[in-house]
Amino acid sequence: MTTSTHILIITLICLILISLSLLAIMGKLDRWYSWSQADNDKPSEQRIARWRRAFAIEILIATVAIVVLNATDIFDEYASYLFIALGVAGAMIEKGWIRKV
Repeated sequence: MTTSTHILIITLICLILISLSLLAIMGKLDRWYSWSQADNDKPSEQRIARWRRAFAIEILIATVAIVVLNATDIFDEYASYLFIALGVAGAMIEKGWIRKV
């Protein structure tokens, strides 16, 4: 794969991730979260807002990390650690352990 093709693929991935982040912030991805149709089972608006922020922050962190790690040619080596860290961060935000978001 040539360098220009590699840069184009990374750019497209980052644009898609940034678009997903913006959709999450605007609440357009709420149907991806699962809850039953009963009103008493539906999470509170505050919890849904936390999910939105957590999802958006995870995507933005992933975008920055992909760009930085790809620029240093160590993405393949540390990609699994990155996604584990993103999962932990998202869970901490969703549970309310990180409140300054």
